[in-house]
Amino acid sequence: MRRTMAMVLALALPALPAAAQDPGVGGALAVRWCMACHVVERNPPTATDSAPSFPAIAARSGTTADSLDSYLSTGHTLMPDFSLSSRERNALIAYILSLR
Repeated sequence: MRRTMAMVLALALPALPAAAQDPGVGGALAVRWCMACHVVERNPPTATDSAPSFPAIAARSGTTADSLDSYLSTGHTLMPDFSLSSRERNALIAYILSLR
């Protein structure tokens, strides 16, 4: 199931500039860059202990588009630096917030 979702969502990547705030594009980015550590699906078939799930992040009372943008815009020792563009950050933020 995860492999199929990853393949389907990866097809959305070429459309990134035209759909930067599309949660589907953000989902594709999450699968590509975040899935190794985070559970990025709404109803995951498995869990991980390595990092908070995207649904858990979305459910936090302090999670807003601004707080996510600030977090994703700065370097963190526990996360790799993917050097996301503003369009990529916006798409990823839209996806995370869509999981509420």
